[in-house]
Amino acid sequence: MSDTPQHPLSLAFMREHPAQAATVLDALPATDAAQLLGRVPARLGAAVLAAMLPHRAGLCIAALDDERVQELLAPMGTQPKVALLRHLPEPRRQRLVAGLPTAAALASALLLGFSEDALGAWADPDVVMLGGDTRVSDALERARAAALTHPTVFVCDASRRLVGSVQLAALLVAPPVATLATLAHRPGAVLAAHASLASAAAHPGWAQASALPVVEQGQRLVGLLTSDALARALRRAAPPAQAESGTDAWPQLLARGYWQALAGLMGLGLSVLPRVPPVMPASTDASPASTPGAAQSTHQGGSA
Repeated sequence: MSDTPQHPLSLAFMREHPAQAATVLDALPATDAAQLLGRVPARLGAAVLAAMLPHRAGLCIAALDDERVQELLAPMGTQPKVALLRHLPEPRRQRLVAGLPTAAALASALLLGFSEDALGAWADPDVVMLGGDTRVSDALERARAAALTHPTVFVCDASRRLVGSVQLAALLVAPPVATLATLAHRPGAVLAAHASLASAAAHPGWAQASALPVVEQGQRLVGLLTSDALARALRRAAPPAQAESGTDAWPQLLARGYWQALAGLMGLGLSVLPRVPPVMPASTDASPASTPGAAQSTHQGGSA
């Protein structure tokens, strides 16, 4: 984006600390946060937007045009994309989903079909699903191309019905010509997509695994839910007032502290983000342009 202001330290902060940057933006007026997100490189903005509270992210997106929103949605995973889209009104939400690549649009529509407090809405659909006749060599190639975030390949039939799963470690030592059907094990526990978030917290399957498959009627695989994702879902699914208090008191206090320090800089766009020690050394004679992190961020900002 040619009109992106060059604030390498702010861009570096967003790149290195997206969760903390999101906390800052959560505390800002939505119009100001939207103005910033509308000007930064899309990949950096997407990472920060995905880490924001969904209802706050939705307010930011509402203030941007569809073209810019599509740029920010493109680098996101399906789950954070859907969490944000839930907070946009129809018909705009449907229009944005229709503008996504086909696979992303289908996955997003699937998750949006579940109520917000159901497990299916929070499952990660970005998993590798392959047929039982798939050879190990081909499965490994698919896993590498998909950049797996969970070391599991799921074996499903033509109707997406879950048959079993194979751990990536098992694929790496198996004969390349072996098929997944000969290696797959039935999951020890599965979660029902229409079950509530609250009920899932007490599921006995968490005692054996930190990630469980989520299935809908007919054992059709929706995606994978980790215990960490469930904890985040329980927090994010809470009403806005509750989500920003109680166990979230520390992040909220952090945001307030940043806001007090940054309130006078609101008119400077990207400079609302703090200049933190991990980005710029404490030495007073070092210029931002000579800082390795700043130089890298300037390069990334110009190339995004």
